[in-house]
Amino acid sequence: MNRVITLTVIGLYFVLTVFLIDAWAQMPFETTPITNKGKKWRIGYLEGGPYANYQSILKSITKTLMDAGWIQHSSIPECRDEIETKTLWKFLSTQIQSNYLEFVSDAYWSAEWCDAKRKSLKHDIIKRLNESKDINLMLAFGTWAGQDLANNQHNTPTMVLSASNAIRSGIIKSVENSGFDHIHAWIDPNKSERQLRLFHKITGFKKLGIAYENDLDGRSYSAVEDVQNLSRELGFQIIECHLPGQASGTSHEEAELVKCYEQLAQKIDSMYITDYAGLTKKNLNKLLMPLFENKVATFAQTRYDLVKYGILMGAGRSDFKADARFYTEILAGILNGKKPGDLPQEFKSPLKIVVNLESSKQIGFRIPLDILAGAFEIHETIHHPENKE
Repeated sequence: MNRVITLTVIGLYFVLTVFLIDAWAQMPFETTPITNKGKKWRIGYLEGGPYANYQSILKSITKTLMDAGWIQHSSIPECRDEIETKTLWKFLSTQIQSNYLEFVSDAYWSAEWCDAKRKSLKHDIIKRLNESKDINLMLAFGTWAGQDLANNQHNTPTMVLSASNAIRSGIIKSVENSGFDHIHAWIDPNKSERQLRLFHKITGFKKLGIAYENDLDGRSYSAVEDVQNLSRELGFQIIECHLPGQASGTSHEEAELVKCYEQLAQKIDSMYITDYAGLTKKNLNKLLMPLFENKVATFAQTRYDLVKYGILMGAGRSDFKADARFYTEILAGILNGKKPGDLPQEFKSPLKIVVNLESSKQIGFRIPLDILAGAFEIHETIHHPENKE
Protein backbone atom coordinates (compact mmCIF):
# COMPACT_ATOMS: atom_id res chain seq x y z
CA MET A 1 0.00 0.00 0.00
CA ASN A 2 1.30 3.45 -0.90
CA ARG A 3 1.97 5.57 2.18
CA VAL A 4 2.48 9.32 2.37
CA ILE A 5 4.33 11.04 5.21
CA THR A 6 3.38 14.72 5.62
CA LEU A 7 5.98 16.76 7.48
CA THR A 8 6.09 20.30 8.78
CA VAL A 9 8.33 22.41 6.55
CA ILE A 10 11.15 23.52 8.80
CA GLY A 11 14.66 24.90 8.90
CA LEU A 12 16.81 27.04 6.66
CA TYR A 13 15.85 24.99 3.62
CA PHE A 14 12.27 26.07 4.05
CA VAL A 15 13.34 29.71 4.21
CA LEU A 16 15.37 29.40 1.03
CA THR A 17 12.96 27.41 -1.12
CA VAL A 18 9.39 28.07 -0.03
CA PHE A 19 8.24 31.48 -1.21
CA LEU A 20 4.83 32.06 0.30
CA ILE A 21 3.47 35.55 -0.23
CA ASP A 22 0.22 36.27 1.58
CA ALA A 23 -0.50 39.29 -0.59
CA TRP A 24 -4.13 38.23 -0.80
CA ALA A 25 -4.62 39.12 2.85
CA GLN A 26 -3.25 42.64 2.43
CA MET A 27 -4.95 43.78 -0.77
CA PRO A 28 -6.22 47.36 -0.31
CA PHE A 29 -9.69 46.95 -1.81
CA GLU A 30 -13.15 45.80 -0.81
CA THR A 31 -13.83 42.08 -1.14
CA THR A 32 -17.15 41.69 0.68
CA PRO A 33 -19.77 39.69 -1.26
CA ILE A 34 -21.95 42.08 -3.23
CA THR A 35 -24.72 41.71 -5.81
CA ASN A 36 -24.80 43.26 -9.26
CA LYS A 37 -27.39 45.94 -8.38
CA GLY A 38 -29.62 43.29 -6.87
CA LYS A 39 -28.88 40.68 -9.51
CA LYS A 40 -26.32 37.89 -9.58
CA TRP A 41 -22.98 38.30 -11.31
CA ARG A 42 -22.88 35.98 -14.35
CA ILE A 43 -19.58 34.14 -14.78
CA GLY A 44 -18.22 32.28 -17.82
CA TYR A 45 -15.35 29.82 -18.27
CA LEU A 46 -12.87 29.11 -21.08
CA GLU A 47 -9.99 26.62 -21.17
CA GLY A 48 -7.65 25.52 -23.92
CA GLY A 49 -8.39 21.93 -22.98
CA PRO A 50 -8.63 19.54 -20.03
CA TYR A 51 -5.72 19.81 -17.60
CA ALA A 52 -5.23 18.55 -14.05
CA ASN A 53 -4.16 21.91 -12.60
CA TYR A 54 -7.28 23.63 -13.96
CA GLN A 55 -9.44 21.12 -12.12
CA SER A 56 -7.47 21.51 -8.88
CA ILE A 57 -7.56 25.30 -9.02
CA LEU A 58 -11.27 25.47 -9.82
CA LYS A 59 -12.01 23.13 -6.91
CA SER A 60 -9.93 25.26 -4.54
CA ILE A 61 -11.54 28.48 -5.75
CA THR A 62 -14.97 26.93 -5.18
CA LYS A 63 -14.03 26.05 -1.60
CA THR A 64 -12.59 29.52 -1.00
CA LEU A 65 -15.70 31.22 -2.39
CA MET A 66 -17.73 29.15 0.05
CA ASP A 67 -15.52 30.18 2.96
CA ALA A 68 -15.72 33.83 1.90
CA GLY A 69 -19.53 33.78 1.77
CA TRP A 70 -20.00 34.23 -1.98
CA ILE A 71 -21.69 30.83 -2.26
CA GLN A 72 -23.16 28.50 0.32
CA HIS A 73 -21.21 25.53 1.58
CA SER A 74 -21.98 22.18 -0.02
CA SER A 75 -20.17 18.98 -0.95
CA ILE A 76 -18.10 19.28 -4.14
CA PRO A 77 -18.51 16.24 -6.43
CA GLU A 78 -15.66 14.06 -7.69
CA CYS A 79 -14.78 14.53 -11.34
CA ARG A 80 -14.86 11.72 -13.88
CA ASP A 81 -11.09 11.76 -14.28
CA GLU A 82 -8.01 13.69 -13.18
CA ILE A 83 -8.16 16.43 -15.83
CA GLU A 84 -11.73 17.38 -16.74
CA THR A 85 -13.58 20.43 -15.36
CA LYS A 86 -17.00 19.99 -16.95
CA THR A 87 -18.29 18.09 -13.89
CA LEU A 88 -17.30 20.98 -11.63
CA TRP A 89 -18.92 23.56 -13.89
CA LYS A 90 -22.15 21.58 -14.04
CA PHE A 91 -22.14 21.49 -10.23
CA LEU A 92 -21.51 25.23 -10.02
CA SER A 93 -24.16 26.08 -12.61
CA THR A 94 -26.94 23.79 -11.37
CA GLN A 95 -26.46 22.89 -7.70
CA ILE A 96 -24.78 25.65 -5.70
CA GLN A 97 -26.79 28.22 -3.76
CA SER A 98 -25.69 31.84 -3.96
CA ASN A 99 -27.21 35.28 -3.67
CA TYR A 100 -24.30 36.78 -5.56
CA LEU A 101 -22.91 34.51 -8.29
CA GLU A 102 -24.31 32.58 -11.23
CA PHE A 103 -22.01 30.22 -13.10
CA VAL A 104 -23.74 30.26 -16.47
CA SER A 105 -24.45 26.75 -17.74
CA ASP A 106 -24.03 27.58 -21.44
CA ALA A 107 -20.97 29.78 -20.84
CA TYR A 108 -18.52 26.92 -20.35
CA TRP A 109 -16.13 26.40 -23.26
CA SER A 110 -13.19 24.06 -23.85
CA ALA A 111 -11.17 24.00 -27.08
CA GLU A 112 -10.15 20.40 -26.28
CA TRP A 113 -6.60 21.31 -27.38
CA CYS A 114 -7.84 21.53 -30.98
CA ASP A 115 -6.59 24.48 -33.08
CA ALA A 116 -9.66 24.56 -35.31
CA LYS A 117 -12.08 24.46 -32.37
CA ARG A 118 -10.04 27.10 -30.58
CA LYS A 119 -10.40 29.53 -33.48
CA SER A 120 -14.14 28.94 -33.74
CA LEU A 121 -14.69 29.33 -29.98
CA LYS A 122 -12.76 32.58 -29.83
CA HIS A 123 -14.98 34.07 -32.52
CA ASP A 124 -18.21 32.84 -30.91
CA ILE A 125 -17.27 33.89 -27.37
CA ILE A 126 -16.14 37.39 -28.31
CA LYS A 127 -19.31 37.82 -30.41
CA ARG A 128 -21.43 36.84 -27.41
CA LEU A 129 -19.51 39.14 -25.06
CA ASN A 130 -20.05 42.08 -27.42
CA GLU A 131 -23.59 41.42 -28.59
CA SER A 132 -25.41 39.59 -25.78
CA LYS A 133 -23.39 41.23 -23.02
CA ASP A 134 -24.79 38.64 -20.60
CA ILE A 135 -21.46 37.68 -18.99
CA ASN A 136 -20.03 39.91 -16.25
CA LEU A 137 -16.75 38.09 -15.70
CA MET A 138 -14.78 35.55 -17.73
CA LEU A 139 -12.42 33.01 -16.17
CA ALA A 140 -9.77 32.14 -18.77
CA PHE A 141 -7.82 29.06 -17.68
CA GLY A 142 -4.39 28.57 -19.21
CA THR A 143 -2.25 30.09 -21.94
CA TRP A 144 -4.56 29.43 -24.89
CA ALA A 145 -7.59 30.92 -23.15
CA GLY A 146 -5.57 33.90 -21.96
CA GLN A 147 -4.18 34.60 -25.43
CA ASP A 148 -7.65 34.42 -26.97
CA LEU A 149 -9.33 36.83 -24.53
CA ALA A 150 -6.51 39.26 -23.65
CA ASN A 151 -7.27 41.78 -26.39
CA ASN A 152 -9.35 44.83 -27.24
CA GLN A 153 -11.90 42.84 -29.23
CA HIS A 154 -14.17 42.94 -26.16
CA ASN A 155 -14.30 44.77 -22.82
CA THR A 156 -15.67 42.07 -20.47
CA PRO A 157 -13.64 41.82 -17.24
CA THR A 158 -11.43 38.74 -17.60
CA MET A 159 -9.18 36.85 -15.19
CA VAL A 160 -6.43 34.70 -16.73
CA LEU A 161 -5.56 31.84 -14.39
CA SER A 162 -2.78 29.26 -14.49
CA ALA A 163 -1.06 30.50 -17.67
CA SER A 164 2.48 29.16 -17.99
CA ASN A 165 4.09 32.60 -18.32
CA ALA A 166 1.66 35.37 -19.15
CA ILE A 167 4.40 37.74 -20.33
CA ARG A 168 6.39 35.42 -22.60
CA SER A 169 3.22 33.98 -24.10
CA GLY A 170 2.05 37.49 -25.04
CA ILE A 171 -0.97 37.65 -22.75
CA ILE A 172 0.11 40.71 -20.74
CA LYS A 173 2.59 43.52 -21.17
CA SER A 174 4.44 43.20 -17.85
CA VAL A 175 4.13 42.07 -14.25
CA GLU A 176 2.86 45.51 -13.28
CA ASN A 177 0.63 46.18 -16.29
CA SER A 178 -1.56 43.79 -18.27
CA GLY A 179 -1.93 46.36 -21.04
CA PHE A 180 -5.74 46.28 -20.82
CA ASP A 181 -8.14 47.79 -18.28
CA HIS A 182 -10.37 44.70 -18.45
CA ILE A 183 -7.65 42.02 -18.21
CA HIS A 184 -5.96 40.56 -15.13
CA ALA A 185 -3.47 37.70 -15.42
CA TRP A 186 -1.78 35.83 -12.58
CA ILE A 187 1.95 35.58 -12.99
CA ASP A 188 4.78 34.04 -11.01
CA PRO A 189 7.65 35.12 -13.28
CA ASN A 190 10.45 33.21 -11.55
CA LYS A 191 8.69 29.96 -10.66
CA SER A 192 10.57 27.73 -13.13
CA GLU A 193 13.88 29.35 -12.24
CA ARG A 194 13.28 28.65 -8.55
CA GLN A 195 12.41 25.04 -9.33
CA LEU A 196 15.52 24.46 -11.42
CA ARG A 197 17.83 26.10 -8.88
CA LEU A 198 16.36 23.81 -6.26
CA PHE A 199 16.76 20.72 -8.47
CA HIS A 200 20.35 21.66 -9.28
CA LYS A 201 21.16 22.33 -5.65
CA ILE A 202 19.90 18.90 -4.65
CA THR A 203 21.33 16.78 -7.47
CA GLY A 204 24.15 18.84 -9.00
CA PHE A 205 23.16 17.66 -12.48
CA LYS A 206 25.43 18.26 -15.48
CA LYS A 207 23.19 17.27 -18.39
CA LEU A 208 19.53 18.24 -18.23
CA GLY A 209 17.01 16.72 -20.62
CA ILE A 210 13.86 18.51 -21.71
CA ALA A 211 11.16 17.53 -24.20
CA TYR A 212 8.84 20.19 -25.60
CA GLU A 213 7.02 21.53 -28.65
CA ASN A 214 9.36 23.96 -30.39
CA ASP A 215 6.87 26.78 -30.96
CA LEU A 216 5.90 29.91 -29.00
CA ASP A 217 3.40 28.13 -26.77
CA GLY A 218 5.54 25.04 -26.27
CA ARG A 219 8.60 27.07 -25.29
CA SER A 220 6.48 29.16 -22.93
CA TYR A 221 4.84 26.12 -21.30
CA SER A 222 8.22 24.46 -20.78
CA ALA A 223 10.07 27.60 -19.61
CA VAL A 224 12.79 27.03 -22.20
CA GLU A 225 14.19 30.55 -21.81
CA ASP A 226 14.59 30.04 -18.05
CA VAL A 227 16.34 26.72 -18.64
CA GLN A 228 18.73 28.31 -21.14
CA ASN A 229 19.53 31.26 -18.89
CA LEU A 230 20.28 29.02 -15.91
CA SER A 231 22.38 26.64 -18.01
CA ARG A 232 24.75 29.52 -18.76
CA GLU A 233 24.84 30.64 -15.13
CA LEU A 234 25.13 27.22 -13.47
CA GLY A 235 27.17 25.52 -16.18
CA PHE A 236 25.00 22.57 -17.14
CA GLN A 237 24.28 21.28 -20.64
CA ILE A 238 20.77 21.12 -22.13
CA ILE A 239 19.82 18.08 -24.19
CA GLU A 240 16.57 18.71 -26.06
CA CYS A 241 13.97 16.61 -27.81
CA HIS A 242 11.32 18.41 -29.84
CA LEU A 243 7.78 17.08 -29.75
CA PRO A 244 5.17 17.44 -32.51
CA GLY A 245 1.97 19.42 -32.09
CA GLN A 246 -0.67 17.86 -29.90
CA ALA A 247 -3.55 16.06 -31.60
CA SER A 248 -6.38 15.80 -29.09
CA GLY A 249 -8.12 12.49 -28.63
CA THR A 250 -5.36 10.22 -29.97
CA SER A 251 -2.53 8.15 -28.52
CA HIS A 252 -0.08 9.98 -30.78
CA GLU A 253 1.24 12.23 -28.01
CA GLU A 254 1.98 9.32 -25.70
CA ALA A 255 3.99 7.50 -28.36
CA GLU A 256 5.95 10.64 -29.23
CA LEU A 257 6.70 11.35 -25.59
CA VAL A 258 7.93 7.79 -25.00
CA LYS A 259 10.16 8.11 -28.07
CA CYS A 260 11.66 11.36 -26.76
CA TYR A 261 12.32 9.94 -23.30
CA GLU A 262 14.00 6.89 -24.78
CA GLN A 263 16.21 9.08 -26.97
CA LEU A 264 17.20 11.36 -24.09
CA ALA A 265 17.70 8.75 -21.38
CA GLN A 266 21.18 7.63 -22.47
CA LYS A 267 22.46 11.19 -22.91
CA ILE A 268 21.42 12.88 -19.66
CA ASP A 269 21.73 12.64 -15.87
CA SER A 270 18.54 14.60 -15.11
CA MET A 271 15.17 15.35 -16.70
CA TYR A 272 12.91 18.39 -16.33
CA ILE A 273 9.50 16.84 -16.93
CA THR A 274 7.35 19.49 -18.58
CA ASP A 275 3.71 19.39 -19.65
CA TYR A 276 2.51 17.49 -22.70
CA ALA A 277 -0.73 15.68 -23.48
CA GLY A 278 0.97 12.27 -23.28
CA LEU A 279 2.05 12.83 -19.68
CA THR A 280 -0.48 10.99 -17.51
CA LYS A 281 -0.33 8.78 -14.45
CA LYS A 282 -1.45 5.81 -16.55
CA ASN A 283 1.52 5.92 -18.93
CA LEU A 284 4.11 7.31 -16.52
CA ASN A 285 5.62 3.91 -15.78
CA LYS A 286 6.41 3.45 -19.48
CA LEU A 287 7.87 6.95 -19.71
CA LEU A 288 10.08 6.54 -16.63
CA MET A 289 11.40 3.07 -17.48
CA PRO A 290 14.33 4.24 -19.66
CA LEU A 291 15.11 7.01 -17.17
CA PHE A 292 15.28 4.52 -14.29
CA GLU A 293 17.49 2.21 -16.34
CA ASN A 294 19.95 5.05 -17.00
CA LYS A 295 19.85 6.41 -13.41
CA VAL A 296 18.31 9.74 -14.44
CA ALA A 297 16.97 12.08 -11.74
CA THR A 298 13.60 13.60 -12.60
CA PHE A 299 11.78 16.78 -11.56
CA ALA A 300 8.12 17.57 -12.29
CA GLN A 301 7.64 21.12 -13.56
CA THR A 302 3.91 21.38 -12.77
CA ARG A 303 2.49 17.87 -12.32
CA TYR A 304 3.85 17.40 -8.81
CA ASP A 305 0.87 15.08 -8.24
CA LEU A 306 2.72 12.56 -10.43
CA VAL A 307 5.61 12.25 -7.95
CA LYS A 308 3.65 9.52 -6.16
CA TYR A 309 3.65 7.58 -9.44
CA GLY A 310 7.42 7.60 -9.86
CA ILE A 311 8.88 11.03 -10.63
CA LEU A 312 11.75 11.62 -8.19
CA MET A 313 10.67 15.05 -7.00
CA GLY A 314 8.68 18.17 -7.70
CA ALA A 315 7.86 21.49 -6.08
CA GLY A 316 4.14 21.31 -5.54
CA ARG A 317 1.40 23.58 -4.30
CA SER A 318 -0.30 21.05 -2.02
CA ASP A 319 -3.98 21.82 -2.67
CA PHE A 320 -3.72 25.27 -4.36
CA LYS A 321 -5.25 26.94 -1.29
CA ALA A 322 -2.94 29.95 -1.40
CA ASP A 323 -3.48 30.39 -5.14
CA ALA A 324 -7.24 30.11 -4.68
CA ARG A 325 -7.23 32.79 -1.98
CA PHE A 326 -5.35 35.11 -4.34
CA TYR A 327 -7.75 34.43 -7.22
CA THR A 328 -10.78 34.86 -4.97
CA GLU A 329 -9.55 38.21 -3.70
CA ILE A 330 -9.00 39.37 -7.28
CA LEU A 331 -12.48 38.17 -8.31
CA ALA A 332 -14.02 39.92 -5.32
CA GLY A 333 -12.11 43.11 -6.06
CA ILE A 334 -13.36 43.17 -9.65
CA LEU A 335 -16.98 42.60 -8.65
CA ASN A 336 -16.62 45.33 -6.04
CA GLY A 337 -15.78 47.82 -8.78
CA LYS A 338 -12.02 47.66 -9.35
CA LYS A 339 -10.65 47.51 -12.89
CA PRO A 340 -8.91 44.17 -13.49
CA GLY A 341 -5.91 45.98 -14.97
CA ASP A 342 -5.43 47.96 -11.75
CA LEU A 343 -5.12 44.91 -9.50
CA PRO A 344 -1.82 43.19 -8.55
CA GLN A 345 -0.91 40.32 -10.87
CA GLU A 346 2.20 38.83 -9.28
CA PHE A 347 1.70 36.02 -6.82
CA LYS A 348 4.52 33.63 -6.00
CA SER A 349 2.84 30.31 -5.42
CA PRO A 350 4.18 28.54 -2.31
CA LEU A 351 6.37 25.76 -3.72
CA LYS A 352 6.74 22.78 -1.41
CA ILE A 353 9.10 19.90 -2.09
CA VAL A 354 7.57 16.48 -2.78
CA VAL A 355 9.83 13.41 -3.11
CA ASN A 356 9.58 9.70 -3.86
CA LEU A 357 11.92 7.43 -1.90
CA GLU A 358 11.45 4.34 -4.05
CA SER A 359 12.36 6.38 -7.14
CA SER A 360 15.54 7.54 -5.42
CA LYS A 361 16.45 3.90 -4.77
CA GLN A 362 15.75 2.99 -8.39
CA ILE A 363 18.38 5.45 -9.63
CA GLY A 364 20.80 5.04 -6.73
CA PHE A 365 20.45 8.61 -5.48
CA ARG A 366 20.31 9.41 -1.78
CA ILE A 367 18.14 12.43 -1.05
CA PRO A 368 19.92 14.67 1.50
CA LEU A 369 18.51 14.58 5.02
CA ASP A 370 17.91 18.34 5.14
CA ILE A 371 15.79 18.04 2.00
CA LEU A 372 13.75 15.25 3.58
CA ALA A 373 13.35 17.33 6.73
CA GLY A 374 11.90 20.17 4.67
CA ALA A 375 9.69 18.03 2.44
CA PHE A 376 5.95 18.63 2.37
CA GLU A 377 5.25 15.09 1.16
CA ILE A 378 7.40 11.97 1.14
CA HIS A 379 6.12 9.02 -0.86
CA GLU A 380 7.77 5.82 0.32
CA THR A 381 6.74 3.72 -2.68
CA ILE A 382 5.83 4.15 -6.33
CA HIS A 383 2.06 4.04 -6.57
CA HIS A 384 0.39 2.30 -9.50
CA PRO A 385 -2.79 3.83 -10.96
CA GLU A 386 -4.68 0.53 -10.91
CA ASN A 387 -4.28 0.39 -7.13
CA LYS A 388 -6.85 2.08 -4.95
CA GLU A 389 -5.77 5.38 -3.43
